[in-house]
Order: sequence, then C-alpha cells, then structure tokens
Amino acid sequence: MPGNLITVDKNTYESLQQELIELRQQVNFNNPKYSQEQVGSFIEYTPAAIAIFDHQMRYLLVSRRWREDFGLGDENIIGRSHYEVFPDISQKWREIHQRCLAGAIEKCDEDVFWRANGQTEWVKWEINPWYQDSGEIGGIIMFKEVISDQKQAEIALANSERRFQDIAANLPGAIFQFTNRHGVWGVDYISDFIWDLAGITAAEMTQDFNQFFARLHPEDCETYITSVEDAVENSTSWHYEGRLIKPNGEICWWRGDSTPMLNEQQELIFCGVLMDITDIKQKEAELKKLNEELENRVEKRTSAFRQAEARWQRIADNVPGMLFEFRLDLDGTMSFPFVSSGCREILELEPEEIQTDATLAFNYVHPEDLARLQAAIAYSAQTLQNFEYEWRTFASFSEYKWIKGVARPERLAESEIIWHGCFIDISARKQAEQKLQEQAQFLQSIWEGVNYGIYVLDVLNNGEEFRYVKFNPGILRTSPIPLESFPGKILAEALPVEMADIYRDHYRQCVQSGKSIFFEESFSIDDQETWWLLNITPLFDSTSRIEQLVVTVTDITERKQTEQDRQMFVSLIENSSDLIGCASLGGECLFINEAGLKLVGVESLEIAKGFNILEYILSEDREDLQQRIMPTVMERGMWQGEYRFRHLQTEEAISVDFNLFVVKSHETGEPLCLATITRDIRDRKQAEIKLQQQTQNLEKTLYELQRTQSQLIHSEKMSSLGNMVAGIAHEINNPVNFIHGNLIPASEYAQDLLGLVELYQLHFPHPPAEIQAEIAAIDLEFIKEDLIKLLTSMQVGTERIREIVLSLRNFSRLDEAEFKQVNIHDGLESTLMILQNRLKAKPNSPEILVIKKYGEIPEIECYPGQLNQVFMNILSNAIDALEENFIREQRQIHIITEVVNTNRVAIRIADNGRGIPQKTLTKLFDPFFTTKDVGKGTGLGLSISYQIIVDKHSGNLSCNSIPGEGAEFVIEIPIQQ
Repeated sequence: MPGNLITVDKNTYESLQQELIELRQQVNFNNPKYSQEQVGSFIEYTPAAIAIFDHQMRYLLVSRRWREDFGLGDENIIGRSHYEVFPDISQKWREIHQRCLAGAIEKCDEDVFWRANGQTEWVKWEINPWYQDSGEIGGIIMFKEVISDQKQAEIALANSERRFQDIAANLPGAIFQFTNRHGVWGVDYISDFIWDLAGITAAEMTQDFNQFFARLHPEDCETYITSVEDAVENSTSWHYEGRLIKPNGEICWWRGDSTPMLNEQQELIFCGVLMDITDIKQKEAELKKLNEELENRVEKRTSAFRQAEARWQRIADNVPGMLFEFRLDLDGTMSFPFVSSGCREILELEPEEIQTDATLAFNYVHPEDLARLQAAIAYSAQTLQNFEYEWRTFASFSEYKWIKGVARPERLAESEIIWHGCFIDISARKQAEQKLQEQAQFLQSIWEGVNYGIYVLDVLNNGEEFRYVKFNPGILRTSPIPLESFPGKILAEALPVEMADIYRDHYRQCVQSGKSIFFEESFSIDDQETWWLLNITPLFDSTSRIEQLVVTVTDITERKQTEQDRQMFVSLIENSSDLIGCASLGGECLFINEAGLKLVGVESLEIAKGFNILEYILSEDREDLQQRIMPTVMERGMWQGEYRFRHLQTEEAISVDFNLFVVKSHETGEPLCLATITRDIRDRKQAEIKLQQQTQNLEKTLYELQRTQSQLIHSEKMSSLGNMVAGIAHEINNPVNFIHGNLIPASEYAQDLLGLVELYQLHFPHPPAEIQAEIAAIDLEFIKEDLIKLLTSMQVGTERIREIVLSLRNFSRLDEAEFKQVNIHDGLESTLMILQNRLKAKPNSPEILVIKKYGEIPEIECYPGQLNQVFMNILSNAIDALEENFIREQRQIHIITEVVNTNRVAIRIADNGRGIPQKTLTKLFDPFFTTKDVGKGTGLGLSISYQIIVDKHSGNLSCNSIPGEGAEFVIEIPIQQ
C-alpha cells in the first residue's frame, strides 16, 4: 500500500488497538521488567510517531518518526520542555495536555497537522497518561498516525464523483449503468440527459427500468432485445440504434453503446452512454414486432437464470472468506494444517487438496505477483511482523480475482513459523477502484477529446459577475479568439465591453432560470461568417446554490449552410415546372411538388399520398413498369426514357420524360426510397410530330426531285444513246447489205470460173510449161478448195453483222418509243446478243452459261425500249457479280419467263454469284446508291429500272438474295395496261 496507510480487516485492527492500550497503561520506567534502553529502543524504531513526556511536559523518549514529522532532525530534545521546543504551540493543545496529565484520555480520528516543511497532513492521534508504581501519573504518552493517503483517497473519490456528476449532466448523452439481477434489469445510475432523450427523469428510470422500455418504438423492441442478448451471449460490445416515443408523441432516434461485464456477484453490468442521434439518423425500414415465441423463450431463460442466481447467492452468503493456518518449516516445507471451506470460493480448491499439497495455493497466482507474494511471506517470517498482501490469482475461464491475505506469524518451539489468518476476495473493491479510475479517465478523455468546446465559469456576486476557470483543448483549437489568457479573469477583463455585456446577460439568464439555455452567436473569421451554438448549464453545490456554469460551444456553420442550401433546394423544388417527387420502395407516394400535383390532376399532397405511383401510369403501361423498368432501377440505380402518365381527373395520356432513380443511404448504401424528376413533353411531342411530318414531306420532295433528276439524266442518256446506236446501225447496215448482196453473185461467179478451170484441165491436161509453173506458184488446188470456204465465211460474217445491227435497232427501239404489244423474248435475245462479248469465254475468264427457260407467254403491252434497258441493267449487274470473286465451278445466269395470276408476266433473272448482303438490299433501288468503285457506277441503273417497271408499267421489281448463293431479280408487269 502507498505511504503510511495500513489497511487491515476490522478484527485485526481492534486486536492491535487493545494491545496498544495495554502497552500504554503498563509503561513505567521504574518497572524492573523493562529497562530504559529496551523501551527507548522499542520507541525509537517503531514506525509510528510516539513521544513520552514527564509531568512537566519534558521529553523522556521520542520515536524517530516523531523527529521526522516535526522536523527535529538529530536535535537533542530529551529533558527539554515540549513548550520550549515548540514555543508557538496553541492554547488548545496546552489545555489538552493538562487534561491528560490530570488522568483524561484524549484522541481524534481525523485532524490536520502541519509538518516542519509547511506540508499539511491528515493524522489520527491519541494522548494517554502513564502511571508510576505509586499509582501517580508520571506524565503522558502522545501517539500520532498519518492517515493523509487514506483521507486524500476519500477526498479524491468524492471530488471525482462530483466531477463525474457535473460532466455527465452536461454531456449530449445519458451515461448509464444497468445491472441484471436475477434476470431483472435495474438502473444503478443514469444521467439527467435521459429527460431530453426520452422524456423520463433519472429518478423515474432508476425506480423502474420499464419506463425506458415503454418508450421504445414498438417496431424496435425485438431488435433491441436481440442486440442485448447477442452482446451478453458473445461477450461483445453492445451497439444499438433505434427509436423512442416521447410523452408528447415525438419520435426521436437514439444510439446506445456499452461493453457488458460481470461484477463480484457475477451479475451482468452494462456501462455506457445513450446518445440522441435524431438529427443525423434517417428513417430506416420498419422492424417486426416481438413475437410470443421469443417472449416465452426469454421468460424460460430468465427463470433458469434466476434459479441459478438464487442458488449461487445462498452459497455465497455462507462462505464469507477462507480461514487458514499456514506453516513454514526450517527446511522450507510448506503446509496448511487448517483450511476452511471458503477455499472453494477463494482458490477454487477443495480443503483436502490444499492440506495434501500446499503448493496448490500458489500454482494459480499471477506470474507478476508470485515473486512479491513469496517475498512478503519471507519478510514476515524474518521479522515476525504481520503478513498483509494483495495479489491476483487465476480463476476459471482464464479470468483472475484479487485476493487479500492478512495473518499474524508465531514462532513455534522448534523455530517453525505458523501464521493464523484469512484470505478475502477483494475483487469488488479493486474493480470499484478501477472503475473510479476509468471514470476519471473517461471524463478526462471527454474533456480533452471531444471535438467541440467546453469551458467553465465561476458564478460571483450571486450571479451578477462571472469569472473564467478553464477551457478544454477543443475550444482552444476552434475559438476565433485566443483564450489562453482568460482563466482567472472576469468578463469585463477578458472581453470587449459590448461582447462582455451580451454574454453576461446570457449567463445571468441561466442563473436566474436554474436551467440549461441555448443561444447562437456568429463571428467573422478571415472574412468568413461562422455560427456557433452555445449551451449554458448550471452546476449546483451541496446547498443547491449555483457555483459554476459549464458552457459547451459547437461550430454549427456547416449546419447553417446546410439549412440555407436546403431552403434553396426546397425553393427550387417548389418553383420547378417539372414533377419532382419521391415514394417508398413499395411505391407509396411520399411527396410531390405543386407542378407535379397539377400535372397528374391531384388537388393536394395529402390526397397524393393515398396513391401508389402505379396509379399515375396508364393502365396498359403498368405491367411494363413493374416487370421491366423497376428491376432496372433497383439493379442500376436509375432509368430514363419517355413514358406516359395519366391525368387522374380527365384520364388524359400525358407524354413525359420520365427519370426514375433510387435514393440510397450514405452510410450503408442501402436503398431508402424512389425519386423522380419528370417533365411534361406534350408540347415537344406535338412539335416533334409536326417536324416529323415536315421531314417526311421534305424527304418525299427530295425523293421526287432525285427521281426526276435521274429520269432527266436517263432520258437524255437514252436519247443520245438511241441516236448514236441508230446512226451506227444505219451506217453499218448499208455497206453490210451491199457486201452481203454481192457475196451471192460473187460465189456464183467463183463457181463458174472454177468449173471453167476444171474443163481446161480436163481437155488440156498438158498445158505449156509457163502455165504449169504459174499453177504451181499459186497452188491452184488450194485456191479451188479455199475460195469457196472464204466466200462462205464472208457470208456468215455479214449475216452476223446484220443480226447485231438488228439487235441494236431492237434495243434502241427508236421506232418503238410508243406503247405497243411486243414479244419480250425478242428484247431478251437482243440484249443477250449485245452482251455476247462479255458472256463468251476469254483467256482468263471462263464462259458464262445462259440458261433460258422461256414459258408460253403472249405479247404484252409495254415500252419496248425502256424494258430492254431494264434487261440490260439487270443482266449487266449479273455479269459483274459473276466476274468478281466467283466461287463456283460454272458461272450461270438463269432467265425464266412465265405467266402469273393469269394477267401478269414474270421475268426472273438469277445468277449464282456471291449474293447481296441484307443491309445493301434495303438501299438497292435508291437513286445514286452503288457498291461499285468510284468511276465504275453511277447508282442510277437499278433506280431507273425500278421507276420504269413500277411507274411506267405499273409492275413490280424486287430482289431476293441469300449471301453465298447468288441473287434473283423478279420483274412483274401486267400483260395489258
């Protein structure tokens, strides 16, 4: 134990006190039983301050401790008067001395004593007379024991408790200690903030814990109980957030934090704090009510716990501690001759076990305490002074308890030593001391660690003036003005006059009302306005007088700015022309602004709250909203697109730009509600329809313009081509006809001349040598044979030229520009004749085989020249397709003609090339669209062909293609127009 404070149990202390009284009564210097040297030695080395005086108050003997306490050092005071040594001694002490010299006994359990160095101590003193053999009083014995450490501990405990109460009353939360006794929760302590939190006074809650439980929101009861059970069963910290319903119906959010522990009676204790978190907590999902099954289970467990607790209590009542005799032999052997049944509780061992093996009592001593415990035993054995020591010993489940041992040693005849004493479980006291220390540390950590400011003022002149006492680090860090010089100053000394008057008025208001008050103050820091919330709370002394004020200062600048931002946000919502609203995750309407109410035809927000958001949607769109849009919103967080709302009064469909998104918790990320910003786009949709109509008209006009342009180009081109073809055909036709007409008589003349030559050879077989030489030179026999072949070949060539000229004339149809009946097979043949050069085989290109399947079809009414142009365009494209990257062994073009539906003729022209991609088919007949390289195609061929068939002949032109298998163009025109 620290200092000179000796702590013993009551029985031991009374025994020592009686021995001291007997010793004092027997002190006599003339007693032959004791020599003066023996008594002097005893007093000299006793640890207490003792002095013996004669009847004239002269010093006879003094202890060393007396000299130390009175600062006498080695000064020789024996024989000198006490009043000479201390001439300033008070009259009070002189009177006490005289009463004791007259036979009285004076003593005091607590008194103040000033050491020679000026230090103040608390002492316990006693003065007794001593008697001579004659029975006369020979003088007095003064005994003094310093109890400063004990007294200071008591004062510190009281001050700490008071500070704890003061600070607890000013914290923005309720500090508590709850204990579960026999399954019933009781309130050991709760600070006054519980009134602000739950509308319950601390006294009401201390009397009945159910007062607090009754304030719990019905939906929170189950989770609250579960959280407590989890903390109890798992020995983990308790943390819970929930709602309370105040007597006025107000619902507030609260948070509880605590760490469960067991006291010395193994009762469960929760120490912690209940905080009001209404301002920072948003509404959470509804909780389920406590069901009867859980209540029955809790009741059964509570009953079992009560029964076990009762049994344990009965045992504990009968075993207050462990009494023992401990023996130490000269060879170091230890034994316990006697052990009471209390060892089961203290050491958790059976008496027989310890008596059999004394070392078991030391096996579970904490390693840090074992050496000192053994040293204390050894010291007591050497000095025969009472053994007194406190140590830790491990109990079950790896926990430890505090044990205090007190024993008086006695040396036996064989020099063995035996101690008679007891072990007491002092865990509760140690825990209380630790708790007190923790509370002090806790309050100090709050004072130093909170992020808001706290300062204390003394109340002077009955609340007319105030003086600064101290400031916590939080306010020193955040204060806009330096405060280090404020402690010890009154307001007028620390602040400008105007500011001092303002604050003095607030402080006086708090003193006059006797209650906490709040007010806001603003300061300009670096040209930035800051706002501060000040809470002034009175502190009362034991006479209920307000002696101090505790002021907490919180920077609320951000909250003020948030309020301004919120107000601006609310203004924006209310003045927005868009529908802005929110709904629960289940779709129940929570809010719609004025523009939204007007849009859907609802008179007020209260009425709107009675609807589900599905009811604002057209009935035919609701299934889509539930099955497509809502899952997307919950998965991705939002959905945006055009949708249709419903006017609840007129049932009008309202086109809107619908933005639906999920609002999530900033803390957990869990979805809280649905929100929407929806814009009425009916005017825009009407404008879009009008614009779309204008666009369609423009596209149609552009298409007509392009078609007219292509027709003009085609007409001009075909006119020029027709004139050129007609001119060429005419120029070629005349000389070819002349040549062809002369070849027949030329052949006849040649036959006649050859016949004449044969007659000459027959009748003149031996012509002159000159003739024979000429016959040999010209190879007459070869000429006779080759001349006829030559003339025949020339005739075939002229026939071919005549056919080509005829095909050119048929293709151009300059003589057939008007509507007439023709055989379309002639047009196909003429076109094939013109394209014959591209169809026949070439060195690097095999022949393109044309397979014709002409059906029995009548002559049809058409524009022959224009129809031949269509055949030319389609067949040319087919040849182009077969010439580019052909993949088959035989290149083929199939031409099929047939009658369909009795009144229409179909001409199918198909190739077995690569085919046409699907994306190209949709643009195939558009003007100026081409897939050929620049300079190889104009994009007008198929467009003009389409116009000729569809517009000129009331027919149809289409294309069917499978990529990789070729393409087929189908021409259908009426037999009669």
